[in-house]
Amino acid sequence: MSKITWSTDVNAPGCPGEILADDGQSVLIQTDWDYWKVAEWFGWSPREVQTRDNRDNETPCDHDRTHGTVDCKECGLTHSDFISAAYDWLIDNDGAQAEDPGYFD
Repeated sequence: MSKITWSTDVNAPGCPGEILADDGQSVLIQTDWDYWKVAEWFGWSPREVQTRDNRDNETPCDHDRTHGTVDCKECGLTHSDFISAAYDWLIDNDGAQAEDPGYFD
């Protein structure tokens, strides 16, 4: 498996970044429905997103029934909450690396 790198150094309006392969290939990530998936590949988890009530709680919501594009029926966070959090994570984690999950195979 090869490594991929997340890069926010793109000149594409409305695009948070791109995935770079070791061999020079790249893919722009432009649609918000892709943010959660790409962020997860590089280390983000929907479990990082908690309601105000759960942030100080000893047992935060695990969001076991969502991957980030549907609302969490347990705590009430919306898919927009997860997508926004994934976007923020991507913007803050330029240079993150991961094993290619098959994006460039």
